[in-house]
Amino acid sequence: MGNERQTHAWSGTARQLLDTPKSMIEEALDSHLKSLLNKHAAGTQVDAWSEEIEVLKTSFRSLAIARPDALQWGIVLEYELPLEGGRRPDVILTVPNKVIVLEFKQDPKINRAYLDQTYAYARDLSEYHSKSHELEVVPILVPTKSQNLIDAQDGVRIISPDKLAAILTEIDEAEPINLNDWLEGDYAPLPTLVQAARMIFQNERLPSIKRAESLGVGDAVIELQKIAKKSEENNEKSLAFVSGVPGAGKTLVGLRFVYESSGDKANSIFLSGNKPLVEVLRDALKAKAFVRDLHSFIKTYGVTDKVPSQRIIVFDEAQRAWDAEHMGVKNNVHFSEPELLIRIGEKLDDWANLVGLIGHGQEINSGEEAGIEGWNLALESDSATSNWKIYAPRRFSESFPNKDVTVIDNLDLSKSLRSRRAEDLHDWVSKVLEGNLSSASVIAHKIFHSGFKIHLTRDLDEARSFIKLLYTGEPGKRYGILASSKDTCLPKYGIHNGFQDTKRIKYARWYNNQTGEEGSSNNLQDVVTEFGCQGLEVDCALIAWGNDLFWDGNDWQMRKLRPKFKQHDPLGLRKNSYRVLLTRSRDEMVIFIPPEERFDSTEMALLAAGARVLQFELQAVI
Repeated sequence: MGNERQTHAWSGTARQLLDTPKSMIEEALDSHLKSLLNKHAAGTQVDAWSEEIEVLKTSFRSLAIARPDALQWGIVLEYELPLEGGRRPDVILTVPNKVIVLEFKQDPKINRAYLDQTYAYARDLSEYHSKSHELEVVPILVPTKSQNLIDAQDGVRIISPDKLAAILTEIDEAEPINLNDWLEGDYAPLPTLVQAARMIFQNERLPSIKRAESLGVGDAVIELQKIAKKSEENNEKSLAFVSGVPGAGKTLVGLRFVYESSGDKANSIFLSGNKPLVEVLRDALKAKAFVRDLHSFIKTYGVTDKVPSQRIIVFDEAQRAWDAEHMGVKNNVHFSEPELLIRIGEKLDDWANLVGLIGHGQEINSGEEAGIEGWNLALESDSATSNWKIYAPRRFSESFPNKDVTVIDNLDLSKSLRSRRAEDLHDWVSKVLEGNLSSASVIAHKIFHSGFKIHLTRDLDEARSFIKLLYTGEPGKRYGILASSKDTCLPKYGIHNGFQDTKRIKYARWYNNQTGEEGSSNNLQDVVTEFGCQGLEVDCALIAWGNDLFWDGNDWQMRKLRPKFKQHDPLGLRKNSYRVLLTRSRDEMVIFIPPEERFDSTEMALLAAGARVLQFELQAVI
């Protein structure tokens, strides 16, 4: 069978593989690569393909003697995982009752990155491929330079070429999975926030619809649409809140709601005080009218007589809105941002619908500590002259004691979409920051079992090498260095997290440019802090742990700071900063701890919490 679909380079039965000249298969592989990356294969890639094909042919010739039925098994070479930026498992076998992923490596050593990559292919097929959901998907790493090797580590079988046929003989004797039927299956991965936003604005169906909707994103949008419609019909002023854990899809809810509500009148707008998020979204969407900076919007309409054209105003990270004290220092305005937004709503004739997206434990800066209480104070102020209707999840039902609150449970998003392999990641981070290391360790075991890895290393070069190797041949993957803004020791390691260094970061480039392009996160050079990554995500974060939060043997402590603005709970803000850093990853994370004695207790705490030492090179195979 030739390359009838663009999802793979070659497919057919084992018998067809044996009957097809190796040169023809290599030609199909090169042609597929050319269609994906617009370049022909380099010599090393051709050599790898040649070796891979020879191993397959030899193994199936041997296998056919003991198992003639194996000649009917399906083989897929270089299956492209749709919407995954060119990710391609080397070989997929459709056999009785299961799917096998074979990943070939010519390296004389087995690296942790190879294991994680192989496991990730199997994990993603199991989760996102419609014809693989109910099947066992088996990841097998084949180190081609090895002999007489049968091993297993972290859910991945490690088999040398000479043992592959013997392992395959163990498969059940039954009718194999139909290859053509399997190839027709839909592959629907969870997109990043930026990818999902692009799809919304291009009127495309979200491929993650099954997972996203099952976790309540669609239900939340529907509830907001009902509230907006009711507000318009009854000429009411309404304030609704959507809450959720980090990565739950709050921003996605807001963007969908704004876009679907805009119509021809452009009567809705998405605001965020997170300038990096605004910069990245505006660059990706090429739709500046829909996405605006919150602080500039408030300055334009909150303290002037100007009236905005939009009646539906969605503001991200509503719990981070500045209090009156901070606004007084920053802008010489003695109203909080919640009160100014209420004043803007009051200026709109007839009706207005304000929607606040609230993250749990996401307050990271001075002036943000009022949280939901800041909104109650705004509604109690003289600025709120209308009878505002309040809609909120149950967790906020008592936050407005003098208001009737309509409780809508669908406005609370309790599961993370970002950490698609580990919905318990947020709980792990919370337990770690609470100092409950034993409970964190139990959760970490579950997280690792799901395929989300939490690696720890004292070697920054090793961390960089591991991540680059992990995503070799996967240009669509996004990774980068994250660090706390309040650390002072990391610059000596080349991690320049200071204000003067990070203020020059072009976030649109950092998140959107490809590997090798100027300013790309994937170059693992430019660093973003909690302020540059909040609300955004990467596939793998290299988190540099700083000296601003450390374990003293019993609990977390912080380095004494001299903040420019008053802080009510400095340690809480530090913990929240690390909460943001530790919840940015989609696939796995690597935590770098500086190799200094003063960090030893922090390393021991994270190990006690279930993080695992990164073992880059596991063993030689020759």
